[in-house]
Amino acid sequence: MSIRPPLLYVALTAVSLLWGTSFAAAQIGMRELAPLHLVTLRFLLASLVMALMLRSMTDNKIERIDLPQFVILGFMAITSYFWIQYTALQYTTSIDAALIIATSPIATALLSAITGGERLGWRSVTGILAAFGGVVLVITKGSFNALFQSTNIIGELLLLCNALVWAGFTLYGKTVMKKYRPFVAIAYIHIIGTLMLLPAALIPGLFAAEPIWQALSRITLPTVGAALYLALLCSVYAYYIWYVGIETIGAVRTAVFSYMNPLFAIIAGLLFMGETLSPFVLIGGIFVLGGVYWINSASNNHKDPSNENRSQHVTANRSH
Repeated sequence: MSIRPPLLYVALTAVSLLWGTSFAAAQIGMRELAPLHLVTLRFLLASLVMALMLRSMTDNKIERIDLPQFVILGFMAITSYFWIQYTALQYTTSIDAALIIATSPIATALLSAITGGERLGWRSVTGILAAFGGVVLVITKGSFNALFQSTNIIGELLLLCNALVWAGFTLYGKTVMKKYRPFVAIAYIHIIGTLMLLPAALIPGLFAAEPIWQALSRITLPTVGAALYLALLCSVYAYYIWYVGIETIGAVRTAVFSYMNPLFAIIAGLLFMGETLSPFVLIGGIFVLGGVYWINSASNNHKDPSNENRSQHVTANRSH
């Protein structure tokens, strides 16, 4: 599929809208479903569609030698990542979630530096410090005393763990993202990650009070709509268009659209979830996004938007 600007820019803006509103959609779905059940339903539907799409593509196979790596990536990107994220959303707001998860590139830079993959220059350090200060403002809301009297801290700590999981996935997934077409790789990651979710969702009492089929027998139309929105639009459509963007205009220009995700998350939280935007969260969000932009621009100044750069951004900016 080939999409050219300016239509591609419209499609990528729609991706930012979908990923930004996915937090609110997940919270709607979890009014009737446990986090595990909603994650399983979302990615079961998405994986079925992606499997059909793979069948219509050429070069749609992965080598057997890479299967263990895909299993690890599937566990990190789907099985654990979204299970943690949806559990966190039960304790915090969609606005806070979007802003904290936006720090994933910061966590990636830190983990890369710790493992010896990349040195941090002064711009990277200042970007990390700015984003960290922003996260502190988002979490504390300007009051450290109130922090420990709120259940929000549980969700926000889980979201910080979420960012670390995504950083690990980003760094570990670079090799397969270079080797395979991005959508083919991410489709297999979805399918394998979903297969690992199924035992936990099907066995009663293992990780949920009841098996998924019993929970699904009671859901209403809003929950069905939320699951379809997350699966077909936030997963299948969004990932496909994102990688079309990377292959058409490059990773650097495509990544710019991810900066709109928190904006759409804030709008959705205010309009549909009855959330409020305090001055501290607003200022913290500005520091978070500014720090992420600063560290990304520092990285891009030293690299060409080549295939290597594509492999970095293909995983670093997709986390919804």
